[in-house]
Amino acid sequence: MLPAALLLSAACSNADPGIEEEDFSNTGQGIFILCEGNFNAGNSTLSYYQPATGQVENGIFARANDRKLGDTGQSIAIYDGTAYIAVENSGIIWAIDTATFRVKGQLTTGETEHMINPRYIHFLSGEKAYVTDLYSPYITIFNPRTMTSTGSISTRQESAFGYFSTEKMVAWGHYVFTNCWSYSNKILVIDTRSDQMVHEITLDSWQPKDMTIDARGKLWVITDGGYSTGDDSFGDNIPHLYSIDAESFAIEQDFALDTDEGNVQLAMNPSRDTLYLINNDIYRMAVTDPHPPVRPFIHAELGQNGRRHFLYAIGVHPRNGEIYVADAVDYSQSGVVFRYSRDGRLIDKFRVGITPNGFAFK
Repeated sequence: MLPAALLLSAACSNADPGIEEEDFSNTGQGIFILCEGNFNAGNSTLSYYQPATGQVENGIFARANDRKLGDTGQSIAIYDGTAYIAVENSGIIWAIDTATFRVKGQLTTGETEHMINPRYIHFLSGEKAYVTDLYSPYITIFNPRTMTSTGSISTRQESAFGYFSTEKMVAWGHYVFTNCWSYSNKILVIDTRSDQMVHEITLDSWQPKDMTIDARGKLWVITDGGYSTGDDSFGDNIPHLYSIDAESFAIEQDFALDTDEGNVQLAMNPSRDTLYLINNDIYRMAVTDPHPPVRPFIHAELGQNGRRHFLYAIGVHPRNGEIYVADAVDYSQSGVVFRYSRDGRLIDKFRVGITPNGFAFK
């Protein structure tokens, strides 16, 4: 049984903006957990977990900076000692020091030509990064050191119900791949030498939700199948898992999965030869397996009503292969993070903010 002290309540350690700033100094290894909060509620938060001690600090952005993180924290990524946080509905990217949690810089929609709702960040160097967008038909290019916009890439996509979404980004050679999620079935290919979109891959299934790439250069894409909701139905709600060759852009495998009840996500182990996927439960497969597994590797917890909890994100530690899983519970109370060994044994479990959706490993 896990120590009760590790099941920290987010309410106990979250601080309201307006209090005196706290000083932090975390020079060792740790994990940032971004909690997106609720749309239009402005209650995004950031947590920090130290695996060596099991200590959790919730609400660290507000506590270190005497200000709120913003509305709908979408993604977090670390580069060269700085954590970059895209806060979608606030239209801002924060740059914070990974040891002190203090703000080092910011990039807002008013300082760029095309950024509207930033989603995910991909670094090409210390002076060049891409950020995707939910509503803009452009990918913004910015300098991470100066936090200034330096250009943009036209995706040449048509609007789908007001969306031009580009999402996750993965790199192979000179190419960056990005998935178009909202009401789309496209994977776009960008040549980083020219900052131009040079190709698009069309899937048979709708709404590619997540992507990763293995050590062989095979791009793995999972779709949610679109939504099937009565009169406004779109898609068949059946997720698909694709394997695509990153050199030729050819779709090599297409697997239909069981109908999902929640969020679909992907992650790779450190050697990039094992794929993890969330589709209700957590499944594990070798990238050379001929088909996806039928039995879960890790089961989602069941609530008192017998329904599965909403597993919302997965991250794998890039060194030791430990697996971190975010449970949104009911999207209104403090979420839970589960830490598993690489063989699926539960190591720890702790509370964070509302709707934890991503991990960044320091």
